[in-house]
Amino acid sequence: FPNGTLVIENVERMSDEATYTCVAKNSQGYTAKGTLEVQVMVPPQILPFEFGDEPVNAGDMASITCAVNKGDQPLNITWIHDGQILHRHNDMGIVITSINKKTSILNIDSVNGIHRGTYYCVATNPAGSSNHSAILKVNVPPRWILEPTDKAFAQGSDAKV
Repeated sequence: FPNGTLVIENVERMSDEATYTCVAKNSQGYTAKGTLEVQVMVPPQILPFEFGDEPVNAGDMASITCAVNKGDQPLNITWIHDGQILHRHNDMGIVITSINKKTSILNIDSVNGIHRGTYYCVATNPAGSSNHSAILKVNVPPRWILEPTDKAFAQGSDAKV
């Protein structure tokens, strides 16, 4: 453009990432020069994961791995369970382990009813964010709300239990 603007459309890392220099001259012969570095960043992309099709039995172990197969550093991986951010140290019996800068494992050693729900892995960098979710279904054994007691009834009377 005549005003010195450079527009790069559909930016590509291989062809557009570079150092750019702008030189301006006026009619008196004076020049001004400016340099800038253009860095092309790729947003994160997460490989799909799931707990499996079948519910997990209470007391069993469950684990999922969030692996970012595309995306530049700095990269941040966050786990969310039913809208609540999970921290590495939590009181739910969930262990979160970073294997490397692009891989995080969520592990539940002994699943119970509080663990059921939707788990999200969210990967974020300055270029954008991506998320993937998996639903954990849990089979829990039945329990009595009101334990039955033995009752005796007179013969011929109405019985209600």
